[in-house]
Amino acid sequence: MKMTTCRLGLREQAAFMRLHWPQFRTEVHGPLLRSFGQLQPTAIGDVYSVKVSMRGGMSPEVRVIEPKLLTRTDLGRVPHMYDQERLCLHTPMYDEWTPSMPISVTIVPWAVLWLHYYEVWHATGEWLGGGHEPDESKEYSTKNECHERFPKPR
Repeated sequence: MKMTTCRLGLREQAAFMRLHWPQFRTEVHGPLLRSFGQLQPTAIGDVYSVKVSMRGGMSPEVRVIEPKLLTRTDLGRVPHMYDQERLCLHTPMYDEWTPSMPISVTIVPWAVLWLHYYEVWHATGEWLGGGHEPDESKEYSTKNECHERFPKPR
């Protein structure tokens, strides 16, 4: 017997966001969900204003609005980011996140963890969050499946 899962619609995703993250301002306009709020990875960590957005059927995106994420002097970029704009929270080709999963219990908590790893990396130079990054020295790396599944919003 094959088990099927239901894709959550944007309004259902928004309802889960309002339930689990009531301090976020969540809105759905046509095919776009946007949610704005603040995350603090630890009691002594910075407070980050973030924007979570999702187009129907696409993978969600998380952007840090402020404070600006800073690079280290020994590395010209922040690791585990798409185009230095969006947090890399999962690997789409492994289906670590699917549209049947509420973003409120997956993507947002993963963003909190990512911000914690960012703060540790910024202090120590070592990324402890696991995962992998594309080889940006190769031309194809900017056109890999991750980027195709995370299109830039219009």
